[in-house]
Amino acid sequence: MITLKACSHPEVVKAGKEALEKYGAGLSSVRISVERRIFIRLELEDNISKFHGRDDTILYASCFDANADLESKLQSSNARIKLIATDGVFSMDGNVTPLPEICDLADKYQALVFVDECHATGFFGKTGRGTEEFFGLNNRVDIINSTLGKALGGAAGGYTTGPKELINLLRQRSRPYLFSNSVPPPVVGCANK
Repeated sequence: MITLKACSHPEVVKAGKEALEKYGAGLSSVRISVERRIFIRLELEDNISKFHGRDDTILYASCFDANADLESKLQSSNARIKLIATDGVFSMDGNVTPLPEICDLADKYQALVFVDECHATGFFGKTGRGTEEFFGLNNRVDIINSTLGKALGGAAGGYTTGPKELINLLRQRSRPYLFSNSVPPPVVGCANK
């Protein structure tokens, strides 16, 4: 099973131990109040952005928080932006979303595309970048949510990656980001590895 191998790989475990020794078990605070002290998180966000070819990334304690918060922000917005949201790979039956057709519709109606890649990141697509890579769509997806708690070996946590403007908005308004303890350093170290 891919997830168990990633989480228990000796180099991943070693990275988690090193982060535990250097940064401790957690921050005992919400992330925003200690942001400048914990460069390991900034490194992981940067690595995820590069991995997906996106501008920026925000980490959450769970991918559920990333999904629920983004949806609530979009629902409460009075902007004229359209959004098509889908899973990349549906967990119950393994079906793959028809992402090329979805992206074509988004282009036609000037909509954004949001893909939840929790069941694709790390193992689906030629280099594990998920559904967009599988179909060769080259950054046609605007927003990607995924998890660190499966194939990426982080044991927990999630993220949203996409345009810098969106990530900046989430850093200022996202309640799970602002008011929950941040992802523990050992988990970040493992995911970074």
